[in-house]
Amino acid sequence: MALGCSHTWGVGVEWNEAWPHLLNAMNFGLGGSSADCVVRVGKKLLSKHKVSTVYVLWPDWTRFEYAKAGEFYQSLPTDPDRIYWMGTRDETWLKKNFETKTIIFSDFCKDNDVKLVDMTLYDLIPIIDHADMWPLSKLGHHYSPIWHQWVADIFARARDTNQKFPLSYN
Repeated sequence: MALGCSHTWGVGVEWNEAWPHLLNAMNFGLGGSSADCVVRVGKKLLSKHKVSTVYVLWPDWTRFEYAKAGEFYQSLPTDPDRIYWMGTRDETWLKKNFETKTIIFSDFCKDNDVKLVDMTLYDLIPIIDHADMWPLSKLGHHYSPIWHQWVADIFARARDTNQKFPLSYN
């Protein structure tokens, strides 16, 4: 199973070119999602699907989820409530929220005997040098099939060697 945002879903590439498919993982990436969403959705999915490994390419740490009128929303630049929420959520809160969510999900996976292989885009930078030159997809704002192959290879190597990434956010 693979979780994350649009970089997991594979925006800009064909479904069979996205890194989860290259790992033979069910792709549950959700465009625009946050770490909060990954945890909430991931827990529900793991209660329905028996998997041995979960891959997470964590969304950016500045994203968060909030409830309004019983619905969940992702705090994105296009969100009309973003200015209000950003005024109440400073950088310290955002980083702590991200850290807390990654710990909660890691503990949940351990408790359910599921191997978690997770990283952030920032964790990829020392491995795939020159992030400003990563090949873009045909849409021009997400990454190409070549990048997805690199990410799949990094996830596979981490899975096979039990490598843990630092879950960097800057």
